[in-house]
Amino acid sequence: MPVASASGGITLLRDALSVSVAELETKAASGDARAQFSTSLVYQYGLQGTPADPVKATTYRQQALSAKGYMPITQYIAGLNGNPGRTAIINVPRYDVTAGEAQAAYRCAQAVARRVAPAVGAAACGAIEVYAELVSQWSGEESRWPVI
Repeated sequence: MPVASASGGITLLRDALSVSVAELETKAASGDARAQFSTSLVYQYGLQGTPADPVKATTYRQQALSAKGYMPITQYIAGLNGNPGRTAIINVPRYDVTAGEAQAAYRCAQAVARRVAPAVGAAACGAIEVYAELVSQWSGEESRWPVI
């Protein structure tokens, strides 16, 4: 997975832990896909004192991962047998939250929720420091693992 996807996923999880639920829901209602995904994490895991609600989590996640329009690109198609080539316009779906970011966010959130061993958490979240920080934010207390 590209580093950008992993770091983007961690940003989504950080927002779910630190941005108020009311603010996330307001942004999500206005169509902000990143806020929609962070809100889905809040409801999936019952973060910030919000009761877990799998139905709301699924709804927000589906909204976040849906295409947000299209980006036209051009493709040149070479001519054959002396015929001229042509250009075709292809509409490619545009996503504000990529599948890689979503996967990285859920992988790290599951590790933090389960309080897995630091080495496993570091692999899921990208670094031991990131994992320790997220465990601390999730639980509201200092991490019990020293950061080297």
